[in-house]
Amino acid sequence: MANELTPEHSEGFGPAEDADASRQSQHSVSNDAPTDVNYNAVVCREQSLIVTTAGRGFVAAQERRQMLADAAMGKEIKG
Repeated sequence: MANELTPEHSEGFGPAEDADASRQSQHSVSNDAPTDVNYNAVVCREQSLIVTTAGRGFVAAQERRQMLADAAMGKEIKG
């Protein structure tokens, strides 16, 4: 005998099927935080972190080069 609070499965997409879908989705996302469920997910996460870090480093270096260039050009124009 099934629990009285458990929704009955239907031929369509009812409350029981919706609950099943929610439980299945927890295999890859839990509490709105991604979970690495296989090696490809781990590699993808690390690759995106590397690209993000490299991009930030490039922007910081470009800003530094721009400040140096502005300072050098300012001295040449004034001199």
